[in-house]
Amino acid sequence: MGTMPLTPADIREKKFHTVRLRPGYNEQDVDELLDRIEATLVALEGGPRKGPLITAEEVRNSRFRTTRLSPGYREDEVDDFLDLVIADLTERGLGRPGDQRHSPPLPPRHGSGSTASHETSKTHGRAGRHGTGGPEHTEQPRSSSPHPRGGTPHPQSRSSRPSLLTPRDIREQQFATTRLTTGYNEQEVDDFLDRAEFTLDMLQRGRPDQATLTAAEVERVQFATTRARPGYDPAQVDHFLDVLAEELRRYEQPHW
Repeated sequence: MGTMPLTPADIREKKFHTVRLRPGYNEQDVDELLDRIEATLVALEGGPRKGPLITAEEVRNSRFRTTRLSPGYREDEVDDFLDLVIADLTERGLGRPGDQRHSPPLPPRHGSGSTASHETSKTHGRAGRHGTGGPEHTEQPRSSSPHPRGGTPHPQSRSSRPSLLTPRDIREQQFATTRLTTGYNEQEVDDFLDRAEFTLDMLQRGRPDQATLTAAEVERVQFATTRARPGYDPAQVDHFLDVLAEELRRYEQPHW
């Protein structure tokens, strides 16, 4: 109430400050989400619809990789702006995916009949909004943002063995951060979980000789602590490591 609806130009021209010495959101990840939001607003204003409309729920559930050694968008600025987008889409009747049934239809494809399939919207290959886009980073650090995580089971080489974790679970695991109490050094935890992700991937592929981590090492690991800057919540990290150690032990002791 009392605010003007967002326009495609508001999204296209939105700029965020960048950070270098503390975690920020991966610029390409944020830009790709904003591209979908802009395309949705264009369609809602009567313009061409190029793909599925994004909903407030999808924006709320979005998550981004974080950057530490390269520039990234300020997390608080991005989160605040996405809150405005969520409110705007909800007001327009696009709160949940099911609400898309009342949205503008996709235009017909040239030379196609009524049975032609819809075009898939393109979500890759766009440079950063400030002209600083470059090759995508190969590593995918875990974000400490409040966006929820989700994952799909990884194909396993041992179908009879139910898994507690998948490599994707490890890659997308998130922890709350602490500022006024002791926390674990984020970089050390992330580096360790990168090893854990690789190890579990090799174990599930039936290649234990390539594993670089054991359950015993997970149980013994110690991380530097932080006090004057953000760190991962020790209780959450310790609990996750307990689950990780149990999963690795299942492969080290096949009949356990």
